[in-house]
Amino acid sequence: MKNLKLIKPINIVLVVMGALFSALAVTQFVRVGNLIPAGMSGLSQLILMESSSRLGITLSYGLVYLILNTILLSFVFNKLGKKFLALSFLHVILTSIFIEIIPSFSITHDDILIPIFGGILNGMGSSLALKANGSAGGTDFIAIYYSMVKNKPQWDKIMYFNAALLIYSGWQYNWDLAFYSIIYQVVSTKIVDTYHDRYKLSSINIITTHADDVSKAILDTTRHGITMTEGIGVFKQEHRSILYLVANDFEVNKIVNAIKVADEKAFIEISSVERIEGNYRQKPLD
Repeated sequence: MKNLKLIKPINIVLVVMGALFSALAVTQFVRVGNLIPAGMSGLSQLILMESSSRLGITLSYGLVYLILNTILLSFVFNKLGKKFLALSFLHVILTSIFIEIIPSFSITHDDILIPIFGGILNGMGSSLALKANGSAGGTDFIAIYYSMVKNKPQWDKIMYFNAALLIYSGWQYNWDLAFYSIIYQVVSTKIVDTYHDRYKLSSINIITTHADDVSKAILDTTRHGITMTEGIGVFKQEHRSILYLVANDFEVNKIVNAIKVADEKAFIEISSVERIEGNYRQKPLD
């Protein structure tokens, strides 16, 4: 409980905003276009369609969505941080409530604009939740867990589950709507992949004459290991120390600022890392 008290108010605000965007994506676009969105939202929508067409029963989208997320939460409860799970479930609960109370109305009837702008809203909702160190729940739990294990984003792996949903939806109902749903899903996933940088990695090379001060500044900022080699600047034939480390993208700005404080003349080179193998410390979710 002590850790939960440390949740920053701004993170709660971001989660509330994210839940509102996610709910609007469903009420104003998914329902209007009869789309099958990604993840638990899509599975919830499919369950509603199945129960209505096969059993003649009208279920509550918000309730089904909440139940499915609760089931997934039970699988990752002891594997992810308490604050992360609390913020994620807050997003799920608020999304469920907003979906039930926000009326649906048609903003556009264009078959292409509906999945595009619906996907943008849903991607923004998920991105805000992730920015708050939470998530939008559902398959995000699985993607984030395996992203931690593999040290690289795993959002594309969720596409297999979503593809199965869309194939079944197209087979049972309407292939056109299934294809439009793919547009919704691709747009939403692209938004999340662009703005969620927790599991994207960068390599940082620093050339400095104050290796000890710079190393201390880096280690005070992050717990990633540093490799140091010695070199000579060819132009002036002066000795330099070369420091190398790999860090997550969201840590890079803090590390660079710390380096500049320790040595304002340090030369810093930053490159994107596609993949790493071996021991790498991933900052745990709180």
